[in-house]
Formats: sequence, structure tokens, C-alpha cells
Amino acid sequence: MIARIAAFAIALAFCIPAAALAAPRPVQPEDLFKFTYITGPQISPDGTRVVFTATRLNGPKETYDGNLYLIATAGGTPKAIGNTGRDGGPVWSPDSRTIVFTRGPAKKGQRAQLFAYDVAGGSVRQLTHLKQGASGAVFSHDGKHIAFRVVSIDPAPAAHINFAAAGFKPKKDQVKSDVRVIDQMHFEANGTGYVYDRRPHIWIMNADGSGAHALTSGIWAEGNPRWSRDDKTIAFDSLRYNSPSLGPNDIYTIPAAGGAMRKLASNQPSNNLLDFDPGHEIWFFSGGVRDPAEFPALVKSRPDGSKRKTLVPLNEVDFGDAVLADMGEPGGLCGPFFAPKEAFALMNVEAPGYSALVKVDPHTGTIQKLTAAGEASDCSMDDNGRYAAYTLSDFTHPREVYIMDLSTGESRRITSMNDALMAQLQLSTPQPFMVADDAGFRVRAWFMPAIGSKPGERRPTILDIHGGPETQFGDTFFHELQFFAGQGYNVVFSDPRGSVGFGYPFEEALAKHWGAAMFDDVQRVMDAMVKRPDVDPNRLGVSGGSYGGYATLWVVGHTHRYKAAVAERVVSNLATEQLAADLASDNALGGRYSWGLPWQAGNQYMQQSPISYVANAVTPLLILHSEEDTRTPIDQTLQWFNAEMILGRPIEYVVFPGENHDLSRTGSPIHRVERLHVLAQWFAKYLHP
Repeated sequence: MIARIAAFAIALAFCIPAAALAAPRPVQPEDLFKFTYITGPQISPDGTRVVFTATRLNGPKETYDGNLYLIATAGGTPKAIGNTGRDGGPVWSPDSRTIVFTRGPAKKGQRAQLFAYDVAGGSVRQLTHLKQGASGAVFSHDGKHIAFRVVSIDPAPAAHINFAAAGFKPKKDQVKSDVRVIDQMHFEANGTGYVYDRRPHIWIMNADGSGAHALTSGIWAEGNPRWSRDDKTIAFDSLRYNSPSLGPNDIYTIPAAGGAMRKLASNQPSNNLLDFDPGHEIWFFSGGVRDPAEFPALVKSRPDGSKRKTLVPLNEVDFGDAVLADMGEPGGLCGPFFAPKEAFALMNVEAPGYSALVKVDPHTGTIQKLTAAGEASDCSMDDNGRYAAYTLSDFTHPREVYIMDLSTGESRRITSMNDALMAQLQLSTPQPFMVADDAGFRVRAWFMPAIGSKPGERRPTILDIHGGPETQFGDTFFHELQFFAGQGYNVVFSDPRGSVGFGYPFEEALAKHWGAAMFDDVQRVMDAMVKRPDVDPNRLGVSGGSYGGYATLWVVGHTHRYKAAVAERVVSNLATEQLAADLASDNALGGRYSWGLPWQAGNQYMQQSPISYVANAVTPLLILHSEEDTRTPIDQTLQWFNAEMILGRPIEYVVFPGENHDLSRTGSPIHRVERLHVLAQWFAKYLHP
């Protein structure tokens, strides 16, 4: 199958204009404006067409412009559906005649609404006109109704002031208070802001947009609605109590006509809805909250929780896609999509250094891999279970849409929206290698040779450490790493302990020693690299963001082998991070189950915190943070920066206003480009590429 894909890609290259092929050049930061970012391909139920979202960065407007495109599964030229730059989340009606999608607001103060596109006639009409907005359409199986999501926002309270006693009449904007009174944890979310007063609920309407009404309401949130096969019941996710722990969730059902909710009984505290299967049973993930490395079990049961059957036990398979890069967020979970007669379910799983599409046997839970390389995600399947549409990226190709014949396993690419740009770029192809660590694990890593290297020439080399830690580097296109290779650096990246894709023992091995296990793995990776004739051992750099930022601080606090370092959105003090982040809880990072509670004497947080070793750090360091980051609050950077300043160490602090934890993937277009130039200038100062 891979050979066929490669042959198809080569054939496409001959279709690219000769001018584009004439003079390949290194990747530049500004190329971010030239890529097309493809997500969410949805194949029509009849298997004839695919709709997908294509997003491009708009520099003048500082926006991400998303539009829908329609293409035949046989291939051809994609047809644009509208050109607003505000469209996404398409879903098909069961008869394959209509596409319902979410269109973002045209003006400040407005909210997203649901629209419908008539495939035959080409017309677009607005379905919802709700003050609170609408998104996330899900068709009933008979096509007569649509469930969707509406976020209600609590009204601001009256200002806490007696204006009569104050002696003046308030202005309009003074009548309501902007003071926030909060009585719950997890009241904000990175990139969203305050969420405690926002309550997502499930609504239903007729397929033509009429009769819109709320199915759920109240002080708790509901989401992820799924219709039963007879369309009489809707299942959804909801946590209907305040919890200090991350991860707990429950599944409920409610009559589609309205009525009382019913909780699905489970012997595990965390249960996440997938869908109803053709046998009217609910598929869901089920697990605990104490172990952050745990792979939840894949379970099915009746809607009340009876007849529970575990298809895939705990800690056997890690479903979804968490391959990290900077071309958008990882694809996450796709499926399950069920073939007729319960022949199989289509899903995706983490694999060593890649993510794969798989067939799951609904009776035995047996997993059959369908892809063996690249980042496969965003899958969908036609009603006959013959074709799957999905996105695939690899080290030298951004995401494009592929079609797989599920009976033969043959895949073919049907879009080529980045081919002309890619033909202009000179890329470095990562070379895989492995090392053994002190625990006996085999650690996977890659070496990207610097662009323009001559035989025997020693180049400066940058080690990049991924975030998470429960994510992975792997076979996907990574613009930033290609940029550094084009600047004359070798680039090394790896999946140290804690990474997904290598089984539960490998991931869990990081749990009680976040720094030491990672450090042993990356040091051994670099020990292997400095033996290469094309690596200059005296010009090594290290970088990373989020957990990778934590790791970078740990590295410079434990070795002097690196001549320059970049640490982004760091965690420097685990005790304060545990209590201040938007994911604050009693089980984040392992919590009380691994290290105790942060305020208790004798806990291990300081031992596991890079700040405890800051006095040993002498490597010139650029430390970068976004002002609106609540995942790793900015005090984490300030603690390290001020400590190094007191110690008189070489350090610079770079702050990005208006950005959050995801600057490198979803930040404002201008800031994303500026960030790359800032990093390049720092490394050039000390590593001299």
C-alpha cells in the first residue's frame, strides 16, 4: 500500500509546473502563510463525495480563514463551497443531498450559526438564528432532525453599588458588574478564558431549521450528542458534580422527545461516549483517574449500563492521534464508524512514531492496522463500509485527503492543495535510529541532516524535546524543524519515556520521575549523535515547549554540554503549577497518587522541579511565554527568569501578548512567524550555523 501511495505522489510531481520545480529553496517562517491546512474530511453516506475544511493564514486580517471544499471520491478538482473564511465542521445528511456546517460570526458580538448547503443546487441557507449561537450539528439516522450545541452564558449580575447613595446615575456599561465571583475549580480554559459561566447544552431542530428547542438545560454542561439507531434516544457526555480531579465523566441518555435523563451505570469513574452501534448498544471509553498514563478500556453496553462487555481491556491500546507538530492540533480520535452487519468498526490508534487507521472487531476487540506510516487522522466512512476518507501527513508532506478501499486496503490521495508549494521547498528527510536506556526500553529518535551539508562537514545540532509528555513526535510534517534544518542545523528529536505509541509500560515509566527518566533517554540519544561525523559536539542546542520546556530547564540544570537553549511555556515549579494551572487538580501530573499534595511537607514536587537545580544552569537561555497562557501560567517562566537574573546567568525573556499556550500551532499568524525569527536569532548567536 505504501509503495502505491509513493508512486502516486511521484506521478503527481510530474503535473507540477516546471517553474515550481526549478529551484528548491530552504523552508522559511513566512511559508506558514502559503500552506493550506486540511482538516475534517467527511465522506458522503453514498460514498461518492468528500467535503473538507481548508484553512489558510490571512496576514492582513490576522485570522485563520477556513472554507469548505467538495471533491469526488474518484478525485478531480475540489469545488469551493462559499468563500467567507468562516466555515467548518461539515456533516452530511443521511441521503447525501445536504451538508450542514458551522459558519463563524461576520461581526464582533455575533455568534456562529448553522448553515446548510444543497449539493445539487449549490445554494446555501441559514438554519439557526439563535442569540446564543449554534454549532456541532449531528443528523438523526432518518435525516429528519438535527441535534446541535448551544452555549448559554450566565448574565452579568447587577453592579454591587447603590448608585442613589453614590449620588449619580450610572452609565449603561456601569449597571452590570464585571466582578467575577467563582466557587468552583476549572473555571477557565487555555485559549477560551473563563468558562464557569458558560453552559453548553444540547438542542434539537427539524432538518429545515424549524422547531429549534433545548433538550437539556440547567447548571451543568452537556456535549457530544449521539442518536440511537431508532432515533428515539440521544446519549451524551456530562459531569454533573464539582470534582477536584481531572478525567471523571459520565454518560447519560435522554428521550429525543424530551424527558428525564438516565445515567449509564459504570464501575469506573471516567466514561466517555463514542456512539451507538447497529445493535443499539453504546460504545465508550471507561477507566480511572489516578493514573495519568492509563489507556482506558473500550467497552460496550446497553444504554443503562447492563450487559457490559470489555472489547479492549485497560492499558492495552491507546486510541486516537497525538502526533505533535506545528501544522495544527493533533487529529485526536476518529470513529468508531460501523460497517454493515457489524463487520468491523473504523477507528485510529497511536503507533510507534505514527498514528494508524484500524479495524476493530465488534465481537472480539481484535485490532487490524490499515496504515503503517504517517499521521492518519480525521477519518470518516461511507454507509456501506467500503470507503474511508482521512487525512494523512508524513515527514515531507502536509496533510492531504486520502481515500481507502476498506476491502482491499488500497489508498490513494485525492487532493494536492500543497503540491505546488512543496515542489519549491528543499526538505530534510529524518533518519530513524534507536538507543537503549537505563530501564531497558528502546527509545525511538530521528536525525534530520542540515540542508546544504557537505560530506564530512560538522554542523551545529539542535535537540528538540516534545511537550505533553503524553504525546509523541512522529511521521508528520513539522514546519519548524524543517526551517531549522534549512538554516544549517542538524535537528534531533525523539520519543523519551512518557511518550504515547510505545505501550503502557513505556508511558507509565515517567510517572514518578519526570526529569530523570527523560534526561537519561535524551542524553543517550545525543551521546549517539555526537559520534556522527556530521555533528559538531561543541555546538549543541536544546529546545522544547510545555513539558518540553520543563525538560529543557531540567537538561540545562543537569549538564553543560549545550551551548544554547530555548525553553517555551515552561513548568519550572511543579508545586505551584499543580495549583495554579487551568488543569489544577488532585491528580494532574500524578497528583496525590504519585507525589503527594503540593502543600504537604515531604512531597516530591520540589525534587521533581527544575527550579531546584537552577543554580547549576549556566547555558545561555531564551525563555519564552505567552501572556494569556493558563495551561502553564506565566509565573512559571518568571520564577526561572528572576532566579537566573539573581545568579547573573545569560538569559533573555520573550513575552507574546494576546497569546495562549498554543502559540506555535494556533497563535496569531504574525506572532507565529515572529516567534520563529526570534528563536533563529538566538541560536545563531551561540551556535553559528
